[in-house]
Amino acid sequence: MIRAIAIDDEPKAIQVIQHHVSKSSKILLLAVFSNAQEGLIFLKENPIDLLFLDINMPHLSGLELLAELHVKPYVIFTTAYSEFAVDSYIYDAVDYLLKPFEYNRFEMAIKKVEDRMANAKEQNAYFFIKDGFKTIKIAFEDILFIKSSGNYLDIVTQIKTHNTRMTFSEFINKQLPFGFARVHQSYLVHSSKIEKIEHNQIFIDTHKIPISTKYRELFYKNLGT
Repeated sequence: MIRAIAIDDEPKAIQVIQHHVSKSSKILLLAVFSNAQEGLIFLKENPIDLLFLDINMPHLSGLELLAELHVKPYVIFTTAYSEFAVDSYIYDAVDYLLKPFEYNRFEMAIKKVEDRMANAKEQNAYFFIKDGFKTIKIAFEDILFIKSSGNYLDIVTQIKTHNTRMTFSEFINKQLPFGFARVHQSYLVHSSKIEKIEHNQIFIDTHKIPISTKYRELFYKNLGT
């Protein structure tokens, strides 16, 4: 499943994307935004795979929004202006959909995203962190959950807990594979490691992790419940 959001200041355009997504079993549309600034805040706090993005928006254009992100999700531009096509290549956009676009063209763009994600999965199974004087290789699959403490993270794996100087935003921007979900201001969990959820608490191994009100709705949407 491809985790996606859409940012477009035109309600009609948002409705078209929602309609096309409803016909696809491949996409989970987590949120939509008509305000680019609000969309940017969401992107800096939540891991996603795909961004449907308009370019010509007031106050903050789609290209300006992307410039604010250190590491970008896959992007499909959705715009009424063909002259922006050249600019889209600068940001390595997966596709460029010229409004209005039909479902068949939308489906072609999603297939391109799937192909890119499959290639990236083979190359992006792990990352490196500084832990004291050591550099540690960590596989995403080994992570149970991550706890934030200011500018430091506790990365809890099946074997041990690693403490490193890194913010949540920096970690989320590592192009996380599907399965990680923000459940609290201080916690990011690997959904496949969850054993049960009870009374707004997540149980992973011997750990109990709170689900906050702010992230509850999005978390359950991620789970498909």
